[in-house]
Amino acid sequence: MKQIVLSLTVTLAAAAPFALHGEDLPENLDRLSLGARFGMNFKADFRNNTAFRAAGGSAASPGAATGGVDHNYDDGYVRLDSSGNAGGLTWNWGYQTASQVAGNTMQFHATQAGTPSSPGLSDATDDPQFGTELTYQRILGRLPVTSGLWGFETGLGYTALSLQGDSSASRVDTTTTDTYQLNGVLPPSAGYNGTYTGPGALLGDTPTRASASSTTTLNTHEKLSGNLYSIRLGPFAEWELAHKLSLAASVGLTLAPASVEYDFSEVTTTSAGVTTVAGGHTDKNTFLYGPYVGVTLRYDFNPGCGAFVGAQFQSLNDLEESVGGHTGRLDQSATVYGILGFSLKF
Repeated sequence: MKQIVLSLTVTLAAAAPFALHGEDLPENLDRLSLGARFGMNFKADFRNNTAFRAAGGSAASPGAATGGVDHNYDDGYVRLDSSGNAGGLTWNWGYQTASQVAGNTMQFHATQAGTPSSPGLSDATDDPQFGTELTYQRILGRLPVTSGLWGFETGLGYTALSLQGDSSASRVDTTTTDTYQLNGVLPPSAGYNGTYTGPGALLGDTPTRASASSTTTLNTHEKLSGNLYSIRLGPFAEWELAHKLSLAASVGLTLAPASVEYDFSEVTTTSAGVTTVAGGHTDKNTFLYGPYVGVTLRYDFNPGCGAFVGAQFQSLNDLEESVGGHTGRLDQSATVYGILGFSLKF
């Protein structure tokens, strides 16, 4: 459709110098219109590409609850040493905080994330989007079949964009707590990291395991905002319906420079009340394009000025921005504008 519109526009523009000869045209061939407009059916698709990862990005792998194997936790490790854990003891272990020492034992923790309840997708349609448009039209001739007029128009438009959406998801996590025997050994201070070759303080290598489930929730707010400009170019036709009342139809190409910002903020909350906050911001300047069609109903107060009301259908290519594992996509494939204003003829 875009190629058809462009070809029609170029053909009519080339024919313009020849259209004026021998035509019985109105006295005022030029029109200048200014109106307020509102856009409908703007859509935003928001996507969380991180798939709701566990807070802190845990890579813990506690392994089987037996001795003689490696155990990796969020707050330490208990692994095989160079002796092969002779006597059921290992010096290849480490821990992070003093609270892990519980009497004559050491406790280690690993949290593993479950499957989110939501795929991380959300949509938003915030209508209307407000703006304005200035249009210039030039009458070039009369239509060969009907009693209407035809000409060429160009319009300069502006729309303030604001689309936002909220989404939420939940996930059931499993926390494993493994307890190891110190066997009377005084543990080194917190932050200790034993090695494979050793030697070092010995710890029993067979854990006593307990597991508990907890729910983690994610609440996300996302927004696309900015400035959309438009330059419309194309032919139009106009018919007189009654005295002072006329109807016009137009078709053409829209060129649309755009400056759009994408923001997101998200809050992750565990069942223990631990909250993690994240966010991101990016912006993009780009050039959109696509066809339009429009209709306008005009009432003339006198030969020089009048009022009008109209509608436009517009289809532009998409705009997409990404930051921090999140993506926002602006969809203007089927937007509809309403416009109301005043016009001058001269």
